[in-house]
Amino acid sequence: MLTISEKIHFDCDVLVSGAGPAGSAIAYHLAKMGLRVLVAESEKFPRDKVCGDAVSPIAINELHLMGITSSAIFKKANEITKVGLFVKNDHAIVDLVLPEELPYHARIIPRLALDNSIFENAKKQGAVVMEQTRVLSYTVFPNKVVTKLQSGQKPFELVSKILIGADGSRSIVRRILRNETFDDDFQLIGLRAYYDNVAGPRERMDVYFTEENFPGIYWFFPEGESGANVGLATLSKTFPYKQQQVKKLLTDHIAQNKDIRDRINSGSLRDKIEGWPITFYDAQKTVTGNRVMLVGEAAGLINPLSGDGIQYALLSARWASEILASCFSDDDFSAEKLYSYKKVLDEQLGYDLAFSNLIVHFPRNKSLLPVWMKAVETLVARAKEDQQFGEIIVGISEGTFPSFKALTFDFVLKILLQGGTMGSDYIMETLKKPSEFRTDGQRFFRTLQKIFSEMTHEPQNNLQWMSQIAKKLYHVSQHAVKARNVQSDK
Repeated sequence: MLTISEKIHFDCDVLVSGAGPAGSAIAYHLAKMGLRVLVAESEKFPRDKVCGDAVSPIAINELHLMGITSSAIFKKANEITKVGLFVKNDHAIVDLVLPEELPYHARIIPRLALDNSIFENAKKQGAVVMEQTRVLSYTVFPNKVVTKLQSGQKPFELVSKILIGADGSRSIVRRILRNETFDDDFQLIGLRAYYDNVAGPRERMDVYFTEENFPGIYWFFPEGESGANVGLATLSKTFPYKQQQVKKLLTDHIAQNKDIRDRINSGSLRDKIEGWPITFYDAQKTVTGNRVMLVGEAAGLINPLSGDGIQYALLSARWASEILASCFSDDDFSAEKLYSYKKVLDEQLGYDLAFSNLIVHFPRNKSLLPVWMKAVETLVARAKEDQQFGEIIVGISEGTFPSFKALTFDFVLKILLQGGTMGSDYIMETLKKPSEFRTDGQRFFRTLQKIFSEMTHEPQNNLQWMSQIAKKLYHVSQHAVKARNVQSDK
């Protein structure tokens, strides 16, 4: 029996939605393979992106593989060799140590320059970029993807073999792939302000923990010779719910925190304060489908402990391109074939992101805020006394060290010993001043009453919180077993 197959005119092999770090990086890798790559970008480059501008050693290694570390923007970027951890009246300064396999320390590179550099690299490799062009929707057929786009007022369609969603936290591609609605369980809010003429060391970035923004952080990252990126990241969803203006949190912190005031000194705000939502990883949700893949922030590849997404954007772009090389070789873009990419993500990042997700879920319950803050104080106090301990804390948050380093017997023992030391020091001091002991005791019982009152006032939220912790513990244990099996197979 004679069968007639449809001859398809493909406008490109790969259509990428979004030209941020993930989109431009995967366009670079695929174009380098000789594939015809089109990139649809809703904005005009160079364009800015709200971010802390910190680029981790792992991210820089990916940039090095793309040849970007030889560029002018990299050479003049601030090299970060120290991190300051600040909480209440205490702080620790941690000297950063590089793993042997990484050639560079972290850098502070404004996203305006960094993103444009990766973008231009992709174009040099042959990727074609359509700026000010937005993906509206797409339809997957057995042998093609038809994507509807709009440039200005002009709608049009493109036919490709595969569609890559690299369109960030508000990804259209992800929304259609997952048929999902908004979920604030997996969202951070970020704010950023640029300052000029600030003081302090140019090789040290500082992170601040305070009660009013916990679970969340403030940061001060030096930029250039005298500038700084000052900002915050905080969880979108906590309880008991308290209405607060996030911008006011940042401006109050800048005005009232002595440590950050010392660094800003007589510096001045360069532009207006900018904000943006950040979606982080839910391992239970898909990142691939028939002829569709998600990379970078569109896939939720964000570390919720730090808000960092650049290293995961660049890593996922390279891993996805390696999977796609096999897909093009076999002419197979099925969901089953593309699922290899999800396996790579789970193997390489699953444990660390699940662990980070678990850690940030605990302090969602702000009834226990005194407990969480005391835990942070203990960690900072230990980091102040133990350089190696501090290196692990900072390394986990920036993705340089794997999270399992925080679950070793030695690491946990150090935390317990530090807590015991702080407790004994407190007892010795209060024995000298019995009246203060009585006052502190009254304050302690008032705090317990407040915690009990808030937790009994919102029983449903607390039950849901405990249920989510149990689920996340289960997910972490699953990834731990997988990681152990992978190590034993090697």
